[in-house]
Amino acid sequence: MIRSVVDTNVLVVANGRSTHAGDECQLATIDALRRVKDSHTLILDTGSRILGEYRRHCNHSGQPSVGDEFFLWAFNNQAHLGLVELTENKERSFEEFPDDPALAKFDPDDRVFVATSLAARVRNFILNAVDSDYHLHRTGLKRAGVRVKELCPNELTQSAQP
Repeated sequence: MIRSVVDTNVLVVANGRSTHAGDECQLATIDALRRVKDSHTLILDTGSRILGEYRRHCNHSGQPSVGDEFFLWAFNNQAHLGLVELTENKERSFEEFPDDPALAKFDPDDRVFVATSLAARVRNFILNAVDSDYHLHRTGLKRAGVRVKELCPNELTQSAQP
């Protein structure tokens, strides 16, 4: 079974709160969140950093949208999901984040997702909707063993296109 680390932007797009995503992209994120929820394959960090990210962008009541519902489900079920411990690092944010010059400019706010993916030590994907950082750094991420599933490849900014 393949597990998933879900970037916050997937929840935001599923909620319809992204100006960078069209209807097709929103439907793809909704479908992805429902599959992760139904299969209980979400990976989180033990320090609740990912849940904290979700909390900043979603409604804790689980209403009114799918991203909010996913956040509430993840919060309520975190003890039964894949949990990994992360170690903070002043230069790279986390020890588990690759020490690779190709990733030096990777968004510090998104490093928790990469670190969680690598710390999990099980086959997983990071689910991404509209964050071009994963595409821009795909070579370094691939070299580190990180796999990203782009839910909305047509929605990435032009600078991220090959």
